[in-house]
Amino acid sequence: MGKYERMMPTFALVLVAALVVGALIGCVGVGGVLLPPALVYLGGFGFHAAAATSTWAFLFCGAAGTLSYSGRRSIDWRMAAWLGAGVVPTAFVGALANAALPEGLLMAILAALMVLTGADALLRSPDDAGRTRRLGGPALLAVGAFVGFGSALTGTGGAVLLVPILLLLRTPVLASVGAAQAVALPIVGFSTAGYVLYGSVDFALGTAAGLVGAVGVVVGARIAHAAPAAALRRVVATALLCVGLLIAARTAWGATFGESAGPSDVRPTPYASNVGEEKFCELRLSRFLRTSL
Repeated sequence: MGKYERMMPTFALVLVAALVVGALIGCVGVGGVLLPPALVYLGGFGFHAAAATSTWAFLFCGAAGTLSYSGRRSIDWRMAAWLGAGVVPTAFVGALANAALPEGLLMAILAALMVLTGADALLRSPDDAGRTRRLGGPALLAVGAFVGFGSALTGTGGAVLLVPILLLLRTPVLASVGAAQAVALPIVGFSTAGYVLYGSVDFALGTAAGLVGAVGVVVGARIAHAAPAAALRRVVATALLCVGLLIAARTAWGATFGESAGPSDVRPTPYASNVGEEKFCELRLSRFLRTSL
């Protein structure tokens, strides 16, 4: 019992992180990028396993977000259909590439995109912010293809890439967040299929985090629909800016010290080095869940 008692605080922290991530996904569409680092630094996962497990968790978050936003008629299904058509083939490819490619370059591009979008939305004049546009099918297809590959490669769930791109293209903020909820489903579905081929998905922990995250999504969706459009845009822009800077800092740290954005699957975390690799493996959250739930 002592081993399991020591794991409870870590397990609880992961679930709290999942709840916060879910609330951010439901409210501003951005937040999924924070779950893989939480699994890496709180749960002791390597980056590839964390990305795979997070992607499975986002299936529950995406379903909750789609139901919440569609129930309030905040999803443009034409937009979602075109984006989904681009997402489907590239998400599977991105998941396969995750096992072979470093994520540093894409994370740097993602950080730059988020910072640019956040700053643009915050600095834009009210009159300019009120102007929106309706994107054509080919443009949405191309955006979906990029988002599907990039999201699967980094395990970020889709919205963290899709929302800033749609905002830069002058899509209304609530429509952007709503589309991200619907498009998350094909992204995580096909991405998970790719990850399963390598056996890197921890379904027990991913399911637990996903169910808790889904509760946060419902709460976040309520907040998003209650907030004025201008206030929601500022919140989304601030979230994009902060998360973008966080990603940039993590990526720069990895480049400076010769590490990836997260610990690799074979390198123990600082906590692991204190308790020994063998004991660390015994304390993995996945084993704890399978033996105690």
